[in-house]
Amino acid sequence: MTDPDPVAALAAQLAELRGQLAQQDARFKTEGPGAAMTALIRVKQLEQRLDDALDRRKLDPPPAPWWVVSADEGRAMLAGLREWVDGHLRRHYPGYMTRLPGCWPNHAEAVWELSTLQAEWERIYADEDNRDLQGALNWHDRLLPGVLDRLAAAIRCDEAGCRIARRPPA
Repeated sequence: MTDPDPVAALAAQLAELRGQLAQQDARFKTEGPGAAMTALIRVKQLEQRLDDALDRRKLDPPPAPWWVVSADEGRAMLAGLREWVDGHLRRHYPGYMTRLPGCWPNHAEAVWELSTLQAEWERIYADEDNRDLQGALNWHDRLLPGVLDRLAAAIRCDEAGCRIARRPPA
């Protein structure tokens, strides 16, 4: 189940208020400018909230574009992802992270899943003034355990080392 889109909700609310404003035009003319000004101020406030929500959405980090980067960009992105996994996930979630083998960077599925998990973590926690509690609860309840469950099933490396590293070159 996906969370409702706050931008769509604000846009719907703004459209509804604009409709109410148009319907009440005759009443505003008879009651004077005060009622009309109050409604216009409210519409303007909602427009600002909608603009702010759209601006925040533009700032949300997209998942890492692994499919369109050069080898050098990919190495730099992987270094940043390793830093986040080792410096953040392993430090703050040590019990969970015992399930992720150290050879995860050799596995494309781990790189994709963890970079997407990182992007969602940044979306939730990056804006100190507007942290997303519902997103944080979902991240801890569903996203982190789900990613680790999928990776534990996909990466079956053992004490002998990484399956991919042991694989003969094609």
